[in-house]
Amino acid sequence: MILGAMFYFDFNRNITRGASLLPKKIIKIENQSSETLSFLATYIIPLACLDMDKDRSLPMLILILILIGWIYIKTNLFYTNPTLSILGFHVYKIDTEKTPEIIVVTKSNLDINNNILIRKIDQNLYFAKLD
Repeated sequence: MILGAMFYFDFNRNITRGASLLPKKIIKIENQSSETLSFLATYIIPLACLDMDKDRSLPMLILILILIGWIYIKTNLFYTNPTLSILGFHVYKIDTEKTPEIIVVTKSNLDINNNILIRKIDQNLYFAKLD
């Protein structure tokens, strides 16, 4: 947990390092934060259905969680993690003047015509900060 906190604070402090030099103007925006609920439900259902009194329940739970995590990483949906919502991040699908249909994770509430600085995290996934 300490290592995760160190990475989080370092990322927040150096967010503009490696960001695009020019701000990008948002021309279309769609809030994707509701995807977090489906991610959360995916974890709650396996936890609620397993009888932890049986010997094989814990290995099955671990296997299910690993499988779910692997699928979310392979399908590039790891940004729907509910931990991001708890930490105050928002997820948007936006179009800018030069880059259509990108996913941005940000601490700010974005709106059309906002100018943002973006930093690439993964394919089609960016961290955004208001300019």
